[in-house]
Amino acid sequence: MFPTAFKACLVSSIFILNYAQAATLRDALDQAWAVQAPAQQAHAERYNADLNASRAWTPEPPSIGLSHTTDQLNDNTGLREWEVELATPIWLYGQRDRAASVAQSAQAAFAGVSKLARLVLAGSLREAWWEARLAELDFSLAKRKLAAEQALATDVSRRVKAGDLAKSDESLSKIAVLQAKKELGVAQLAFERAQQGFSLLSRGAALPEQAEAEQERSGEHPLLASLGLNAQRSQAQLQQAAGDTRDAPELSLSYTSEKDASDEAYRGRVTLGIKIPFGSESRNRPRISAANAELISAQTSLQLEQQQVASAIKTAQSELAQSRAEQELAFEQWQLAVERGEWIEKGFRLGQFDLTTQLKTLQERSTAESEHARSRLLVERAISRLNQAAGILP
Repeated sequence: MFPTAFKACLVSSIFILNYAQAATLRDALDQAWAVQAPAQQAHAERYNADLNASRAWTPEPPSIGLSHTTDQLNDNTGLREWEVELATPIWLYGQRDRAASVAQSAQAAFAGVSKLARLVLAGSLREAWWEARLAELDFSLAKRKLAAEQALATDVSRRVKAGDLAKSDESLSKIAVLQAKKELGVAQLAFERAQQGFSLLSRGAALPEQAEAEQERSGEHPLLASLGLNAQRSQAQLQQAAGDTRDAPELSLSYTSEKDASDEAYRGRVTLGIKIPFGSESRNRPRISAANAELISAQTSLQLEQQQVASAIKTAQSELAQSRAEQELAFEQWQLAVERGEWIEKGFRLGQFDLTTQLKTLQERSTAESEHARSRLLVERAISRLNQAAGILP
């Protein structure tokens, strides 16, 4: 009974138990990102509104004014005057283009930040996903180990009754079963916690099983793209601060209807006026200094992150190469442990080895089996981390 049961567990041990799962990690990312859709849409509408405002015919909406003059409260000679004025600010030369450039660059910078936020969420999901996958593997292996220990305990109990083994061997096998049950409980709790963490982060998505494939990066890294767009926005703001040396002038058109005495008829006149604000160097210097500081900061951050991204990609590539090398070693170790285990198992049945040796061999084989199965997942996790470092979304 024991050899058959153990071999069945051994053959199936490299596979992970199936749970309710999402199709891919991309599906889980879409589900998690959907929660942020209303906020993203609200911000997008704001930047669209700013862009539309920068393309308007006037920098600010026109205004209308109404005034009335009378001498009823003093002389009451019949002095009456009504005035209606329509005023609107007008763009200075180049002012509209600079405002549109700032609005466009701000909109593009927001799009870059949005894509970067999606990549950051993908990174958190990837780590939570692999934490759950590894915990799931440990849980699966713990159950198989318990099944193997129980099969051994049953075989030992049968041989004790037949007089082939001592009563102490039966106690030793039962202790091994209890230890395996404890390990199973710990593994189950760890898996449930990791699964819950992924579920919370993904907004209820089930745990995907399909691993990611190693992908080639196409286009610029989202982090570098976002910083580059932010630098462009700062450049546009600097150009606006340097070019807009004064506020927009105001053009006004008024119509006045008046009379000086009660027996006179109303007289009308039209007035066209323009108001030009003065500009000064001291007024613009703070704006220029602030915009220039933001530009320098953005350019510095971009240069620094370029080095960090390259370093992160190199580190991830090294981790992937090391994981693949360890997978080959773990496979060889697993094969040797299986061969040795089968030899010890035959010797135990023939009485050549005691139960302690058999239990130790089972533990060695279980450890090798676990490392073999775990090494495959570690390679797949390293691929996910390389994709993340390269800025590739699932």
